[in-house]
Amino acid sequence: MSTIDRSLVHRAAVSEVLVTDLVATGDETFAAGAQLPLGHAYFGDHLRDPVSYDFLLLLEAARQAGVAASHRQLGVSRETAFLVNNWSIEIDDLDALAPGSRPGELELTGTVTPSAGRNGQLRGVGSSVVLSLAGRPVGRTRIDVGAAKSADYGKLRFLQRRSVPPLTAELGVVPRPRAADTAGVGRRSPLNVVLGEPVRTGDTVSALVEPRFENPSLFDHTYDHIPAMVITEGARQLAHLAGVPTGAAVTRCAAEFTRFAELDSPMVATATPSQAAGAAHPMDCRVEFHQEDTVVARISLAFAPVSSSVTEEAL
Repeated sequence: MSTIDRSLVHRAAVSEVLVTDLVATGDETFAAGAQLPLGHAYFGDHLRDPVSYDFLLLLEAARQAGVAASHRQLGVSRETAFLVNNWSIEIDDLDALAPGSRPGELELTGTVTPSAGRNGQLRGVGSSVVLSLAGRPVGRTRIDVGAAKSADYGKLRFLQRRSVPPLTAELGVVPRPRAADTAGVGRRSPLNVVLGEPVRTGDTVSALVEPRFENPSLFDHTYDHIPAMVITEGARQLAHLAGVPTGAAVTRCAAEFTRFAELDSPMVATATPSQAAGAAHPMDCRVEFHQEDTVVARISLAFAPVSSSVTEEAL
């Protein structure tokens, strides 16, 4: 089984392309397939028990399908930069996300809706996708992106910063002397840790967002900012540091991205967990990201309860 052209989904490595086929079912509707790998250095690196396909893997598959449909069906140039304004995912059937002996065959049924500015030029695209695995509905996503031509994108970034932003390729390997504990954020590989050591103040937990630019899954190509996927991962990791068991799976995520997350300025994530009545651990969490006293992103997460036997083992 082959994947679609990597340029259609804004990926540099073929190994990071999930969508295998895409067909138009209308002017703005599509059906797509994606293969979910059984092993992946980033998406498969978790301490959850029982094992399940990760919510960010599903979100990435939906993102890729929406981007590809925008290019193929809406005629958006492949040179256009897509900037995530917000995205969300709701998972209805966690049991259906248990991997089998073969890679998962995800079915995506979606809609892409363009929006235009006053001058009639494309301003953005909204995509809504329904996800099914092995014929079982598992959830749905919504992603809204802004669109900018390559030349306009450079001008936008310069105007916002009053300078040319650095690139991840230029920064290379940046030392992370005080990273968060790998197991504490639910990971096995230190390469996938995106936070520094946490600081606890009352009911809140904060940490610097410090991803490793050499991570080929999080930084598949050169960026001039920290992408939405990394920020969302930071929210999940901070939720675990705030008390959500690492064995818990995300069932809902809603994220709003209000500014570019710059590479050359410290970004602090702060989590405020909430705990259901009678629950032993917090299972919902709100995370805000600040850079130079400005809100960069807001993310809310909900987690599935963990059975008492799994929780005791994790502790």
